[in-house]
Amino acid sequence: MAVDCKPLTIYAKDMVSFTVDDREVIGLWEGDDAITIERQTDLGTPMTGADGSTIVSFTSDQSALLTVKLQANSAANSYFEKWVKARRMGSTRLLRVAVRDTATGEGGGCTSAVIIKEPSKSWGGTATEREWQIFCNCWQENDIIYNPAA
Repeated sequence: MAVDCKPLTIYAKDMVSFTVDDREVIGLWEGDDAITIERQTDLGTPMTGADGSTIVSFTSDQSALLTVKLQANSAANSYFEKWVKARRMGSTRLLRVAVRDTATGEGGGCTSAVIIKEPSKSWGGTATEREWQIFCNCWQENDIIYNPAA
């Protein structure tokens, strides 16, 4: 009789792709939170009235905050710094960002993103992370796919 074994799955950080303007970002910081995506509002807000009837108000807010931690020598830091400099000189160019777990297909992206927070910087005996915050006005799960041929 055959043994009924459960499936084996694999997760590896190198199977997660993060792209900005269709360029793969190399030089992510260590740890379990090198890339985080956080919705800006709860999906819905319940309210129960005095008589016990309940209504849930769902938000139309599709925004998300993407936080990415980079190594100090990642070329993406320079790309982001140039974008910030251009923004401060009046540019209205938006970023296109995507995150994809190539093993599961999980991820998403947006085509209208802006950097809202630059990293603090320090220099010393060891390299330090550079943490950038990118605001996406309309984060779409599993819609924006990294195209290495683009």
